Amino acid sequence: MALDGLEDPVSYTADLATVLANILTSTDQAFHEFLALCERVGPASCALAGHGPVEKRVEAMLQQLRHHPIPAPSAEPPGELTYGETLTLLKLALLPTPGIWRDAAGVIDAMVQGDASAAETIVRGSAAEPFHRAFEQNTALLCADSPARQNARQWPQVVHRLETVSRIGGPVMGWLEAACAAWPTRSADRYTGPWTAATANPILLIGTRFDPTTPLANAKLAERRLGNAVLLIHDGYGHISQSDPSACVMQALGRYFTGLTTPARGTICPSDHGPFDPGFGQPAASR
Repeated sequence: MALDGLEDPVSYTADLATVLANILTSTDQAFHEFLALCERVGPASCALAGHGPVEKRVEAMLQQLRHHPIPAPSAEPPGELTYGETLTLLKLALLPTPGIWRDAAGVIDAMVQGDASAAETIVRGSAAEPFHRAFEQNTALLCADSPARQNARQWPQVVHRLETVSRIGGPVMGWLEAACAAWPTRSADRYTGPWTAATANPILLIGTRFDPTTPLANAKLAERRLGNAVLLIHDGYGHISQSDPSACVMQALGRYFTGLTTPARGTICPSDHGPFDPGFGQPAASR
């Protein structure tokens, strides 16, 4: 068994507020890394760079956006982008998917300059039926595995606390999973542990250093808890290693699945390319 992008099962089965707080601990760090990496690669690769400090520009835009939407005159139909829509865009589309970071920087730069047309067009996709269907399935499982201790009337206070954990992801995930606070059923056979099994064959764990959805800390916890597991750290970005391709990770998986050979403890695999590189997503051998 190879597990890539791990939840902490102890947090996950405690209650909904606890699991949401756990999975949000790395979200703002990933956003900071996106901005810092943009600064490092410069304007030739990141449209946000070259106009003063990147993080300062984006922070000023977000602060203003909390009070005043940004016009989206070329969206279909024309409209405006709100602060909540922007957080949804960052949390659910941008941060998990470094393959779009280069294009996303241009979208955010346009927002900084006062035109949110491209961003508003993207965000409207989250109102489409396929998006809701996917999340409804996830919510049904989450509500059963991690029942909410707070009722619907108390839930806004939970969202407020989640925002202190992650300014970017707290409101998005808090309201996205709010249905669990009024979920009408309970799981008939919810598993709550133990989580310390020593399997006959080793389990390979993979954790990405800047994963905004399943923090690397969870994979480190799993390695300590399980009786026979080895953690491979992917020194990359995004949710699960496949979002930031690494030949090193794929080779380790191949050796594991064909011969049950795990990498040496402490092994760290680099990504093939940086998210802002023109060759991102292409095999390392093509360099």
